[in-house]
Amino acid sequence: MIAPVPTPPSSARGEPSLALPRSFWKDFARKYWDREPTVLQHPFGAHFPTSGEIFEALVETGERIRRGEFAQPLRFYIEHPDGPGGLPYYSTLFNLSQHLPRREDGSLEGWMARLDSLLGGKRFGIVLNRAQCFQWNHWLQMKSFLSGFHEALGVPLGGSDSCVFLGNYLYTPFGIHKDDLHVFYFVIEGEKTMSLWPFDALTGRPEVPKDDPQLIHKTGLIYLADKEDERQLLSQALTLKGSPGDVLYWPASYWHRAEPTRGLMISASLGVSFRPPQFASMAPPHAWPERLRHTELPGGPRWQVPAPVRNSVQQRSRRKNLLAAESESTSEWVRFLTGGALDGPPPEAKEQPLSPGDWIRATPERPIVGVPLPDGRLLVSANGRSTTLPPAPAVRRRLEKLLMSLNGAKPQQVEALEDAFFTRLTARAFNKRAFRSLLDDLVRWRALQRCEPPRSRR
Repeated sequence: MIAPVPTPPSSARGEPSLALPRSFWKDFARKYWDREPTVLQHPFGAHFPTSGEIFEALVETGERIRRGEFAQPLRFYIEHPDGPGGLPYYSTLFNLSQHLPRREDGSLEGWMARLDSLLGGKRFGIVLNRAQCFQWNHWLQMKSFLSGFHEALGVPLGGSDSCVFLGNYLYTPFGIHKDDLHVFYFVIEGEKTMSLWPFDALTGRPEVPKDDPQLIHKTGLIYLADKEDERQLLSQALTLKGSPGDVLYWPASYWHRAEPTRGLMISASLGVSFRPPQFASMAPPHAWPERLRHTELPGGPRWQVPAPVRNSVQQRSRRKNLLAAESESTSEWVRFLTGGALDGPPPEAKEQPLSPGDWIRATPERPIVGVPLPDGRLLVSANGRSTTLPPAPAVRRRLEKLLMSLNGAKPQQVEALEDAFFTRLTARAFNKRAFRSLLDDLVRWRALQRCEPPRSRR
């Protein structure tokens, strides 16, 4: 068990930060990483995820689902106590339009009251994958937490994903299982108890495949026969207990299940994966880097895709339409890395288009990058999003200079940036509308923010 560490600093702009000091990660890596579970008791003095932020993430999720914008990343389980063998079972609710929160609910408490009426008092559980994509603060929290992890243990190219668990269910709806993820489990509301088993403890069960030596690195599921089977398994389990503000950790090799809790429980599990991407199995045989050094993450407008990833992408693209395939894969990896190696970008900001008199500034810790693609276009990316531009070489040089200027983090006026960009520019491949559209994109991606002009200009 790791004791509390000093309060982590917030960012210079007052953003929530869960960055932990290098000494913490050094101690964690030596004692626990990929070895055994532990409880990190209140490691943060501030900026821990809140129930209100999770409610906002679910409101955003509900609005997107009602608009039909994407396939649902959310699973809604209803618990039924009268399952076979005395064990509860869970049905899945697919029509979520009435059950997910709405802004008019006003608060988590208002939504819970409405939901209890809709469900007739039945217990329920909600699982929201890619939670960082639905709430800005949550994305910042998870990204800043991973910054120290990346420095100590490398940047996992299998990605990292925050998954919210919310409900009053008795047990994990999908039962005892194991993931292909190392898990950091943030307890936000409610006392949390997890039962865990080392991989070898359950490999003798009949439902566990015996002919797969790689199963320890894969997902798996245990099927309980009855209450006696459950009792025997629980007698062998390691138990971790967490309170709000604690973080539980267990390696990918451990089987686990959440146990009963009183009232509403809210948590966010940050899963970290070193598995290779799916395309690695479809390409000609070649080495795949399971991780990068933290220094290989984006660091400025002239940053390049790290050589191990670039070489692997090129190997994958040895087929018809080479340039298109390589450009597509390169774009995906640039977005992934500018997003902090998280599985998905933060929600876009709801901002009005910029006006010539607006002042803007970037955040140096999250640089905007420009990456030339194999097909000749220029990819501009920040915070996991991107746009592709087809400028001539002369325009590309101006774009690189623009990004370098923006990444300096000084307040700059839109009109002045535009005038400087187009001075003595004879090419017509990039016009003022495209220039302004690029800046508006960067504002929506939260790579640029409106700001006050420097005092000398006020």
